Amino acid sequence: MIHIEIEKKELLKGLSLMQGIAGRKTTLPILSHIYMEWKKNSLFLTGTDLETGIQEELSATVHEEGKASISSKKLYEIVRELPEQTIQIHKKENHWIHLKCGKSVFNIAGLDPEEFPSLPVWQENSFSVVSTRMIREMIERTVFAASNEDSRYHLNGILFTQQKAEGKESLRMVATDGHRLSLVDREGQVIRGVEKGIIVPKKGILEIKKIVGDKEGEGEMGVYFDNTHAFFKMGKSLMVIRLIEGEFPEYDQVIPKNNDKKLKMGKEMIYGSLRRVSTMASERAEGVKLSLKKNSMELSSYHQDFGDAKEDIDIQYEGPPIEIGFNARYLIEALQSFDTEEILIELKDEGSPGIIRPHSPPASSHQLCIIMPMRI
Repeated sequence: MIHIEIEKKELLKGLSLMQGIAGRKTTLPILSHIYMEWKKNSLFLTGTDLETGIQEELSATVHEEGKASISSKKLYEIVRELPEQTIQIHKKENHWIHLKCGKSVFNIAGLDPEEFPSLPVWQENSFSVVSTRMIREMIERTVFAASNEDSRYHLNGILFTQQKAEGKESLRMVATDGHRLSLVDREGQVIRGVEKGIIVPKKGILEIKKIVGDKEGEGEMGVYFDNTHAFFKMGKSLMVIRLIEGEFPEYDQVIPKNNDKKLKMGKEMIYGSLRRVSTMASERAEGVKLSLKKNSMELSSYHQDFGDAKEDIDIQYEGPPIEIGFNARYLIEALQSFDTEEILIELKDEGSPGIIRPHSPPASSHQLCIIMPMRI
């Protein structure tokens, strides 16, 4: 008796999305499994590590409703190797499943699906609808600056908050690791529930980025926050992420207000130059020195074992000479987050943070990166 039939391509698509969450090293065996439930004409797959959960709805032919809990990694490995044909699944007595595709037959051990942790409950009508492309771009422009240090867990994510200026609402995302900060605003976008600011962890954000990267075109997605979780609905994918508890730093206070030395340059030019010069920066500090004089900037680096490097680039700068050091990787990652051809760097002195902005961004968008200087 076949309980469910599903195309290999469809099942593989769902299982591959689960791999980043289910199947990681875990002390609870059930968390390395995925929960499968088939009803009506759908197969629902759910994976969770208790911090991040994902549910995917796949098209299937269901002959008899049922559920199972099977090793995420093992099922993915099996399905990946199957021929491009219909897969037939039959649930057996002892939580095992019988899987058949073409001439291949597998009997796969499972756990009691009733033991699988359920995802938090969400209200279907509470979702705010926003542009998928906008969320993806805002994530790409901030997530690189979030911290990876466990000791500063309240910085291990992106702050979502709403801003109001001159009667206009905009959605803001901010990330910082204490050495750099990235901020982006999008006018006219409103997500309910983030007025006070909520922090979504980096790991969950990267999983969302993976899913929205797979979904082509413009499209829209639903976003909803309650006191403890964030819910992101993208097509037939639902992602649930436990929010980070803790206070995000008062980031407004670290945005320099009087950086009067402004320089303008081509983004690709400084990006290429930084990549070349930073090959000689010491691995630990990754420091590159910027030496400015009228309409010219010299980038230089030094490594005690390998030597040094320098390169001149033409820029627009009218101010007094100044020398300042920065972490080259921080500069490179900030530049990668901008999509304008020219960028502005605003400096005050060698001991104060620098601001990098895109030159002439669209009117509805505001973006900046702040990087702390280094002594070189």
